[in-house]
Amino acid sequence: MTAIREIISHGYIENKLMYPHRNQGLEIVLVEKGHMEWAVDRVPEVLNPGSVFFTLPWQMHGSLMLREPPNRMFHALLALPGENNSPQESLRFPASLKFSATEQKALGTVFLGAHRHAWPATPLLEEIFPELVRRLDGGSEFDAIASTSLLRALLVELADIIRRAQNKPQWLSPTAQKVKAFLAQIGESLDHSWTLNEMAAQCGVKRTQFSNITKRLTGYAPAQYVHRLRFDKSCELLRDTTRPVTEIGFECGYNTSQYFTEAFKKQARISPSEYRRSVSELDAIMQNNWDHSEWRSLTEERHRASIMSKPDS
Repeated sequence: MTAIREIISHGYIENKLMYPHRNQGLEIVLVEKGHMEWAVDRVPEVLNPGSVFFTLPWQMHGSLMLREPPNRMFHALLALPGENNSPQESLRFPASLKFSATEQKALGTVFLGAHRHAWPATPLLEEIFPELVRRLDGGSEFDAIASTSLLRALLVELADIIRRAQNKPQWLSPTAQKVKAFLAQIGESLDHSWTLNEMAAQCGVKRTQFSNITKRLTGYAPAQYVHRLRFDKSCELLRDTTRPVTEIGFECGYNTSQYFTEAFKKQARISPSEYRRSVSELDAIMQNNWDHSEWRSLTEERHRASIMSKPDS
């Protein structure tokens, strides 16, 4: 039993596969590590480390990956008052959080009007979420009081992140535009062993500046971004061609077949050969899952959170 009865489930978890589903509540996730591809109502969004993700009760969401790469995240699912099986014009929050009518309207307007669901978390939110999960696991009266205050703060901070990001002009400096153009072309030369020095030199900037701009544009550090492009390209070639696996690995920038297999398994959790053999079957399963998404009961939500939770290492 959590300190707040409206919390359906919570925890510090690893998510290996998220089938398309809808929750009976407002779901919030803070990604600590791992790069995942999820979708909301079939629109893809990338979750990078340090990003916060939310969905409303009626929004179908799930994974676009056959297997999620290794990850860890903080998770909380908050039940909202009323019937929320279909899109609503306004949001209500649990009375225990003591938001005024004006505050509820302000929060609801932001959440309902958000044009996407994954956002870079602020340092404050990264502090609040782990402490909220810890307090929800506590059993004292003070844990209950702290949980309520922390959940209020989490919702307000998340809404403010969305509000400020949506109101911020999407302007790129000439240097950032140059880096963006380079990143858009690098996929054409994945067989080259790109170093950070080379990539920065191509854009005429220093290493640190190139790294910072790349992370801001893509959510990835430069080396991670190149690895992601290589993985995506190898998946495409494995799916759409009959070329030998080793040849595909070399074209995508993997120096040996063993390195290709290890790197691919780290992302997909299956080998390149296994991926190729099973891709048609897995595609059919994924399509069926999206066509017949789950509507999880409260019991299912709590059970799923309990089996995914891990003790702190």
